[in-house]
Amino acid sequence: MGITIHYRGSINELSLIEKLQDELVDICQSMSWDYHVWNKDLNKPFDAQLVHSENGVEIKGHIPLRGITIQTDPQNESLKLLFNRDREMSDFVTEIMKHEGKLDKKFNWLFVKTQFGAVDAHIAIIKLLKYLKQNYISDLEVTDEGGYWETSDKEALMGKRGFLLGKMSQVEKALSEIKFDHEPTREEMLQKIDEVLKNMMKKK
Repeated sequence: MGITIHYRGSINELSLIEKLQDELVDICQSMSWDYHVWNKDLNKPFDAQLVHSENGVEIKGHIPLRGITIQTDPQNESLKLLFNRDREMSDFVTEIMKHEGKLDKKFNWLFVKTQFGAVDAHIAIIKLLKYLKQNYISDLEVTDEGGYWETSDKEALMGKRGFLLGKMSQVEKALSEIKFDHEPTREEMLQKIDEVLKNMMKKK
């Protein structure tokens, strides 16, 4: 449940990456957005893996990607505009999964969740993607769960966000009201949560 923008495509030429980075840095600075420029050597072989430790999971090794990541709103995920040596849009975890054979190329979609950020931040991402399709990524495909990519309808986007946030609030309230007269097992808790969610679906 939420509003997410899914996207995929390939930059027209690898030589355009530097120009794209420069343009987007200017935009980020003018909009006061946080960003990070990535310039991993595309000619250096992939040599990376996910390493699990007591501090969580981290990436070890070299992943050949260049581009930029952008944070349009503190409550949004970052927009990843990174490219591999085959010109494809990608990110670090996606590249690892592909090299481990855990991800088929046809499912190589990136995404950015925006439901908790400002509506204007969602709109800014869509406008930025439209600009990139026109100037850098001719085959860019976008699926916008907020519908703004297709319609440019801000009111409809706000309506969908309001509806989803309301539903999420209802789910949170329903889950908080779950009570047991004993210490539940994990299985009992999961079964009760499943019952609550199914009952809410029936009331739609």
